[in-house]
Order: sequence, then C-alpha cells, then structure tokens
Amino acid sequence: MVEVPLDGLHVVAQARANAVPELRRSMRGAAGNEVGAMGELVAMRYLEQAGVLFRDEPDYDHDIWTPHGTIDVKSKERTVSPLPHYDCTVPEYVEATQHPDWYLFVSLLSDKSRDCHRFKRGWVLGSISHTEFWERARVVEAGDLDESNGWAATIACRNLPVSALRPPVGAVE
Repeated sequence: MVEVPLDGLHVVAQARANAVPELRRSMRGAAGNEVGAMGELVAMRYLEQAGVLFRDEPDYDHDIWTPHGTIDVKSKERTVSPLPHYDCTVPEYVEATQHPDWYLFVSLLSDKSRDCHRFKRGWVLGSISHTEFWERARVVEAGDLDESNGWAATIACRNLPVSALRPPVGAVE
C-alpha cells in the first residue's frame, strides 16, 4: 500500500466526474463517477511519482496505458484507512466487456460529504493481472451478505483481499 497525496486533485476530479455520464449499472450513481475520477487521478499521480511512462486513456476497456499493458483503476470510498484484509471489488458485469491487462486498486478515505472535497487521503493498494483476479477472486451474488465484511451486495461482484495483490508497482514492471 502506498499513500498518495491528494493536494490539487479535488477540482480536477470533480470536472472529470462531471464530464462523463452516470454509468447505467453503477453501484453508486453519480457519486461513483466522483470516486472513479479521484481514483484514476491518484493512480496517475502514483505512476508519475514512480517514474512510469503512461497515457491517460479513459476508455470503457481501461483507464491508463503503459508500455507494460493497459490498466483499469478500481476505486473504493471508505470511512476508515484500508487494511490488508479489506476487499478489492470488481463488478461481475464488467467481465463481458472490459479486458485490461491489469487492475490497480485505490482506496479513498472520505468524510462522506457530497463533493469531491470529501476525499481526505488516498492509497494505491496494489495490482493484479486481469486473468489472475478472475481466477482467484470470490463471487458475491447480488443480495448476498459478504460475511468477510458485513456488506450486502447490491450487484454481483468479485472480491479479493488487499493482501492478495502485488505491490502497486507490479502492474508497471
């Protein structure tokens, strides 16, 4: 896990979130756009700080291109700092259309207000190849209670703990 400073990202994240339509199957509606936008900016800041060549490619299939493959950033808003046993989540429906080479997971600490300034801290949790994620992650069906964290799933998804990820730089080496 690597903490990434959020200074200067809030206004850019809000503009980025406002520029895209609300995803039809989003778990969070418009708030999901804000989480996703900030998560992508955190990931790009991390890659920049790590000296990795990348290109912002907001596409349904992936968010970022690197010489080491495409990356889709999966972000989760939390009210507590992430821990190794916390889950990283990918909605089940994306498997039919989204095939990045890598997933890069981001957690955002929030005060739960209603704008992008609610994000107080951000972490890049780690990475995993698309194939390995779908082989290893456990299925949580819509309506099921995920007993690992007490979350009642609103849509079918796959979960994998942070501890199962490679260090964040794994997706760029």
